Amino acid sequence: MRMHDVLELAAAHEPPHGSTVEDIVTRGRRAQRVRRAGWTGAGAAVVAVVAAAGLTMPTVLPGGQQAAAGPSFEIPDNPFSFTFRAFDAGRWHVQDPIVASTAYQIASVYLDGRITHDKAVPATDLPDPVTPGARKREETIAAHLTLYRPGAFDPAKLGGAKQLTVDGHRAWQFTGKGGTDDITRRVLAWEYTEGGWAVLESHSNSAADPTDADLRQVVAGLEPSPATAATLPFRMGYVPAGYQAVELGSGALPGLEGIATARDGEYGGAKFADPAPATSGLARPFGSVSEAELPGSFLVVVGRTANSNQGPGDATIKCTSGFCTTHRVDGKVVVQVASEGRLIDAEMTKIIEGIELADVDQPASWVDAATALRAEF
Repeated sequence: MRMHDVLELAAAHEPPHGSTVEDIVTRGRRAQRVRRAGWTGAGAAVVAVVAAAGLTMPTVLPGGQQAAAGPSFEIPDNPFSFTFRAFDAGRWHVQDPIVASTAYQIASVYLDGRITHDKAVPATDLPDPVTPGARKREETIAAHLTLYRPGAFDPAKLGGAKQLTVDGHRAWQFTGKGGTDDITRRVLAWEYTEGGWAVLESHSNSAADPTDADLRQVVAGLEPSPATAATLPFRMGYVPAGYQAVELGSGALPGLEGIATARDGEYGGAKFADPAPATSGLARPFGSVSEAELPGSFLVVVGRTANSNQGPGDATIKCTSGFCTTHRVDGKVVVQVASEGRLIDAEMTKIIEGIELADVDQPASWVDAATALRAEF
């Protein structure tokens, strides 16, 4: 299942509340290989974690009291940058961030003792999601951590969350059901730097693992690193008038699908929108798991042909059902533009013709994302 398949399904009918990437893919399975994500809950969301000694147990904030913000993180003018790095803490393993947008950056998070399905597997190996208890055959979790730029995230929009202080930081915490009865959704948001919020979200098929205390350990473990510009294995020669780059995946698909397929070995992609989405007052990343939730957008994806249900092909550009596809590097690389019909075939063809590839197997040759996407900030 490729990005355009998810887009096509979303365009046909918006997925019901609580739909996951796995659910969408399963309903529309037309490929021999599919993504297996395990995301459950609107926005499929966030997590990263780390543990550190000296965790301060949370207490409810008295009225008007302001908890201390965290260490000083660099906030670069170029939002397509990463300002933290991978770290381990106890059972938690936070990865390097791979998704960046005009409002946030996102990293995958893994937990010892639980399985995260973020790599394509044969469809025959997938449990049938309509079978009761299918997900309980394995101890699964899906989690990632999102760092929002100052002013981008509004914690008051976390419905049902309680206010706390954690390790001296203002925080909000939520626990509830995910998209299905067997999934528990936990969210912890804290002010990691003045005006900037980090959001950790996990979706587990255990109501007891991780615990609230586990989630709170990430707060002390998150530390700043020098800002590093995201890079991409391609350069855009043409972007339609009015469209702006708003989100990318470096070594991954853009957005939350990039997190849901993080270990699938994709090369990169970007999302453009007209108009660009707001970069303040957000409650979750752009588009959630359905691109239909980001009106006026189109996607560019540079991926592995081996992961594509388009099969092998040549440099001929083929367009159908709101997306166009071509193959490069002796057919090993697939390049796609998907617009849900917002762009005519001739315009998508022009976009593909203007895409110049770097050496996809040599990240050192990749292009600064802001330059690659013709972005201006």
